[in-house]
Amino acid sequence: MTKSDKAKSRFPLNPARRLRRYALPALALAGLCAAFFWDALWLPEGYALGGNDLTNMFVPWLHFVKTSIQQGRLPLWNPTLFSGTPFVANPQPALFYLPTWLALLMSPTRALALSLVFHVWLAGIGMYIWLRSEAASEAGAFLGAVVFAFSGYTFTRIQAGHVGLFNTGAWLPLILWVGKRALERRSWRWAILGGAPVGMAFLAGHTATFIYVGLALALYLTFCAWRSALDLRAMLKILLPTLILMTVVGLGLGAVQLLPLAELTLHSNRQSVDYAFAARFSWPPGYMLTLLIPNFFGESTRTGYWGDGVYEEVIFYVGLLPLLLAALGARTRHRLTPFLVALGLGALLLALGQYGVLHPLFYRFVPLFRIMRAPARAGFLFTLAAAALAGLTLTALHTPDERARLLGPLKWGWVWPVVGGALLLAMAGFAAFAWGRESNPAAGRLWHTANQIVLFMLLLVPATAWLRHAATPGKSLLVGAAIALALLDLWTFGGSIVTVKSAPENAYWRIVAQAIPDRQAARVLPWNLGDFDQNGGMPYGLRSITGYDPLMLARYQTFIHSRNDPTARTFDLLNAGYLVTTAQQAFPDTPESPRLLHEESGVWIYERPSALPRAWVTTQTEVLDDARILTRIHEADFDPRTTALVETPTPCASNGEPGQAEVIRDDGNRLEARVQGGGGLLLFSEVDYPGWRAFVDGNAVPLLRADYVLRALCVPAGDHEVTLVYDPPLLKIGALISGLTMLLLTGLTLAEAHKSRIRRTPRQDR
Repeated sequence: MTKSDKAKSRFPLNPARRLRRYALPALALAGLCAAFFWDALWLPEGYALGGNDLTNMFVPWLHFVKTSIQQGRLPLWNPTLFSGTPFVANPQPALFYLPTWLALLMSPTRALALSLVFHVWLAGIGMYIWLRSEAASEAGAFLGAVVFAFSGYTFTRIQAGHVGLFNTGAWLPLILWVGKRALERRSWRWAILGGAPVGMAFLAGHTATFIYVGLALALYLTFCAWRSALDLRAMLKILLPTLILMTVVGLGLGAVQLLPLAELTLHSNRQSVDYAFAARFSWPPGYMLTLLIPNFFGESTRTGYWGDGVYEEVIFYVGLLPLLLAALGARTRHRLTPFLVALGLGALLLALGQYGVLHPLFYRFVPLFRIMRAPARAGFLFTLAAAALAGLTLTALHTPDERARLLGPLKWGWVWPVVGGALLLAMAGFAAFAWGRESNPAAGRLWHTANQIVLFMLLLVPATAWLRHAATPGKSLLVGAAIALALLDLWTFGGSIVTVKSAPENAYWRIVAQAIPDRQAARVLPWNLGDFDQNGGMPYGLRSITGYDPLMLARYQTFIHSRNDPTARTFDLLNAGYLVTTAQQAFPDTPESPRLLHEESGVWIYERPSALPRAWVTTQTEVLDDARILTRIHEADFDPRTTALVETPTPCASNGEPGQAEVIRDDGNRLEARVQGGGGLLLFSEVDYPGWRAFVDGNAVPLLRADYVLRALCVPAGDHEVTLVYDPPLLKIGALISGLTMLLLTGLTLAEAHKSRIRRTPRQDR
């Protein structure tokens, strides 16, 4: 750090200088965001920024949130997917994240578009502030901000609709800046305030990305403490208070989401995953080529994608000139250089997943990595490191000695012939592919590849020319040209995949909704429907057996997959009254077989007469273990209408006459039923999950689990009102912790602002 930087850290900037130092770059980044995402800012109805997960997962979720609140209830339990699932425990809808609430004021598609654009700006301004605190020049910090905000990682995530994933990572630069400030000042107050962006990153919705954010913060603060300390004990004394306070306060702020999520995780399908699952979406080594030519293996919007893996998971493009500057930056003398080089290379090694050795080690020895998948997402940290190195290199090139040391060894005599030869070779290949396009079945792909190679060369030439010009003593570094070239490069890539797209109504679910007379009477079983279409019934209020969500209850998953047959008794128990297929089905001519109700545009809807009602009373029970229960359910002599399968004996009393049960109200969080006649075990076709409470005539009674996944309770003979309420205690505890944390942060913020005014007043008087 220079003397002037040290002076600035001791004495606050006056308002005018603070405006020039931070407000103008913030406005410039806002202008760039508005320019690139102009159509998204004025998004018409029926259109969306991005697709896949955005339109097929986030839009239905937000529609459910908005509808629930308009009807006067909190969206705690979602009855429309997986026969009911704890919506409040799922982090990805980001219920407690302020930008999510935009959906209450406008359409979900417009709210998501504005949120994404805001987070692009947040990623940029956070990077600018952090790099300036690391003594980067204004131009260098702005270049780093532009590269990080508009990187290939950003554009592919937006194109894929990975809203929570991108929003979470956008907070990282700001978190690093606050952590550095707290560490340098040895200030517990700043460490506590630093927990605010940590908490916001957690509430943004993507837990796996948050783990990478936390890993980067821990490594960065460790590096800073190591640079400031003489020995290990001194380093830990500097490091631990800041790291622990930021983590505790951040998780305290996010406790309202964290505690329900922890409960869901313990009951989810992530508790029994193997390495094959954890290594899904690894970064193939051949994709190092995409650091130079991002669309070498195609892209998913126009030409098609023929590479290995999933397109949006493996692109970490930062632009050619920024990549060259980052490579040169490995030789700069900046104190941050070793950290950034190690972070960038380590991220790529971790992203290799099953193709490398680092990810298997993390899987074995870092507990959280055992429930995560998609190692390639670690590449997000590479984009941060490369953008920062590019900005610091541009800063170093301002200094004649550093410029000569960094660029002097480059032998320009052979650089230009190599570049020119490569350009001629690319043009020759382009011509050859074009010549054989009509006769070669693979020519479409070859034509695309040729285009990408030529585009690479067209961008490489000015990037090389810029470096050559920057190496000439006495000439301007053309920092504006560097930023413009980086923008041209990244926007050329981003503009090809990020567009405003039509988001039409899901015809499949519209047909189903029109054909089913009573959507509350029975559930829908979509058979062999693609993942991206699973949530389309939510806006219609249809209750589905399946859904599209990475977190699913483990017992429920085992239950519905225990027999791959649309007539299986497991679906009868879940009140699956309708079977929907995209191909005509043939069933035996029996009273219990599905019968065709409606067919339209390739959608066949069948009634399932064997489906059980939403509630019924049994007078007999069989006590079996879990494995035997699943087997017994499918046996021909088992009658679920009269017998319930339980894991422990029940205290239910019955006079042998089964009672009658009827669900009279269901608003998602509350289920009311009327029971008449004989007593016994009352079963609901609802998934058992912690947080549900049962009442008979207003008196609390214990809930039981029957038939492997269903909620059940004992009811005496006679007429009774039964109520089930979803009232998760961990949500209340988490809300209390988050509220107290917010009060602490608000009080400290006001106190710091007051102290800052007091410090400035004497100097202004003088």
